[in-house]
Amino acid sequence: MKLAILGSSPLALEAALRFHLHGASLTWFNSAEIEYESFFQNELKADIYTTSTGLELLPEYKAPKKFDFEYWKENYLAPLTEILKTEQRVRPHKVVNVAKRFLAPLEELEGKTRFLDLFRIIFQVNPQEFIKEQEASNPETFERLSKELVDSLQTHIEMYEDFDLVLDLRRSVDPRSVSVTGRALGEGRVSGDQLKYGFEALSLARAVNHDAGDVREVALVGSGDLAAEIVISLSDWLKDQRSRLFVVSPEAWPFENFLKQGTEAAVQKLNETCEYMESEFQKDVDEFHSKLREWQQLDDFVQAKKPKPVEPIPRLVFFSGHNATAVDQLIDKRRLFLTLEKPDFREGLRHPENNPLELKTIGADRILVANNLHKPELKIELNPKEVGFYSIEVLLPNLKEAWQHDLEKLKGIENEIFKLFSPAESH
Repeated sequence: MKLAILGSSPLALEAALRFHLHGASLTWFNSAEIEYESFFQNELKADIYTTSTGLELLPEYKAPKKFDFEYWKENYLAPLTEILKTEQRVRPHKVVNVAKRFLAPLEELEGKTRFLDLFRIIFQVNPQEFIKEQEASNPETFERLSKELVDSLQTHIEMYEDFDLVLDLRRSVDPRSVSVTGRALGEGRVSGDQLKYGFEALSLARAVNHDAGDVREVALVGSGDLAAEIVISLSDWLKDQRSRLFVVSPEAWPFENFLKQGTEAAVQKLNETCEYMESEFQKDVDEFHSKLREWQQLDDFVQAKKPKPVEPIPRLVFFSGHNATAVDQLIDKRRLFLTLEKPDFREGLRHPENNPLELKTIGADRILVANNLHKPELKIELNPKEVGFYSIEVLLPNLKEAWQHDLEKLKGIENEIFKLFSPAESH
């Protein structure tokens, strides 16, 4: 069994270890990705991302009292990767295409399955790595290489390798559009400094929380796992009376799923932030009604001289059941404007007072996009039901038992693969 594993996630390491012990011939393409585990490490258990598989090969590993991702990489990931390198191929190269060698995506063979044909993976190689290896290991050969040849190898070249199976365990880190439909008007023309996506949005939220500067109004698009972490990260910033956060979500009740599926610590922090803002708003509302009653009891000629109390606006505003459909920016580039639409077929249960207008525009200093993330761009030209190609969506660490659920999904793939192959000396 010749297997390709794509990704540098902890789950990709675990898969490489398991199939190595199962006797597979594997190539692990572990090109660097955004390591989002580091964003959540303060909430993670000390022994996360380790398993009996890894600890059997690395019995000297000792988990620290508090999880530290850099420690895990240096003392668990790195030595296990070196163990794999002694018998398997570990390539830090970027994969650009996955397809069958000869079969078109929808082509069928009469009386045979598509599994007859191998998978072909095309990946990029930096020729400078090869040149350095030759210079170090075979200086005489290197000396014979012409200067013109060396100079010609300055850009990436593409190579390919064929496999029986492909397992895609890359992290989902690339952002989608401001719009859940995948396209928002004007999105490409907006300043990248003020419009941030995915984990860049989370990084900006944490920076704003530390030093707000002139950022007083922020629009957050999305209400999933990453969006919840962004709200938590903005908790201190939100306590400043000058701050306002708009949450735009197609969900009827934003964060409903996360409140059911998130870790206890994350859910508690999100609830505390929302409850604090609701309590503050309710206090403003009570004060408004009190002042309004006082104003209404005044004589007409006094009312004419004294302005009517202004109804308060919450500083945590939900546009539930809404789509963000357009983004615009003023010429002075100080403000962004987000156009929102609410379709009739969708409910907006949280802050329903924002529902009546079908079309509305909100202004913000920054827009943070946390719609569902997807895996980095990779051309996959396969049949949607391709046997032998497996892909797992690795869960964010702020979900309950995320690591255990990922391992269960990996176990399910193992079982499927063993229906196709008999593992050699597996246990």
